[in-house]
Amino acid sequence: MMWRRFRRNPEARPADVDPARDRALEAAYERGRADGRREERVRRSHPVRNLMVGVVALVGGAVLAVAAWYGSFGRGGEVVDQQLAVAADQAEPVVREAIGEAGVAVREAGRDLQTAPGDRGDDQNL
Repeated sequence: MMWRRFRRNPEARPADVDPARDRALEAAYERGRADGRREERVRRSHPVRNLMVGVVALVGGAVLAVAAWYGSFGRGGEVVDQQLAVAADQAEPVVREAIGEAGVAVREAGRDLQTAPGDRGDDQNL
């Protein structure tokens, strides 16, 4: 038998036990358990954190798989480092181009705002 929820006085006689009080105590205990489960679920279910934990777990699993494939963590680490370097070299020009395009778009938007009629606050039509 699991732990008893309520410790009763071993000297208590059955006539001293109030069934209504026991039912109320049991109901309060169950409500408290339900509230605790709900709060625990809310406390530990942040989606961004869960996503990050999942990504880290997948990356860790991939590193372990590469290490097992190449027979050692040293050789597996070298392969992972080489692949990351290749990916970074390929991504750098793309990122630089995207940054340049974003800069041009911001400059053009600023220029359009400066030359837009009626946005300067000196409207003569008022």
